[in-house]
Amino acid sequence: MDAILDALTDAVLKGDDAEIADFFARHGADPCTVAWSPEAGTVGEQELQFLLQFWHAHRHEDGLLPRSVIDPLRLRPALGFIMLLDVIDDGADFRYSLYGSLIAERTGFDWTGRRLSDMIARSFTGIFYAAVYRAVMRRRLPIYTKSWSPGHVAATGWSRLILPVGPRGDVGAAPVDRFLVGNVPGAWRPPGTAA
Repeated sequence: MDAILDALTDAVLKGDDAEIADFFARHGADPCTVAWSPEAGTVGEQELQFLLQFWHAHRHEDGLLPRSVIDPLRLRPALGFIMLLDVIDDGADFRYSLYGSLIAERTGFDWTGRRLSDMIARSFTGIFYAAVYRAVMRRRLPIYTKSWSPGHVAATGWSRLILPVGPRGDVGAAPVDRFLVGNVPGAWRPPGTAA
């Protein structure tokens, strides 16, 4: 599993669409979209556009969003579609400290308090998410992804904006220790009906 995750992380870092598409194809899924430093026009979902504007308005010079600005009142236009993930052991794993209520409704699971490694054990999409989070830790830039869900999830897919968060520090010195993630579901389907 580590070799697959490392290779996929490298593919995301390089923007190797062919290798990412091959990973999804091996799991019977359509290819996904991956866009580093997305422009407002790349992101179609209004909640994600709001979060991207929020990041531009509040980030430090080092590219990280300070933890201190993450406040429910400030993030109201995207509430329900927000996840907060904490980095564990320099990216060996990630813990959901918040899993938005509208995300939980669409997945049928509330992952608050759980680790991403639990998702990896259940679905190939967890491997993709871990690779993307690791890549964002290294590049320290926002990333937009649009991917399709396995059949046991009621959302057909997810549009996701991942923003790096960390303590204030000198440029390039502060580690990414958290992610603010906007995660907007696609159309609803009865779970288990995907081809």
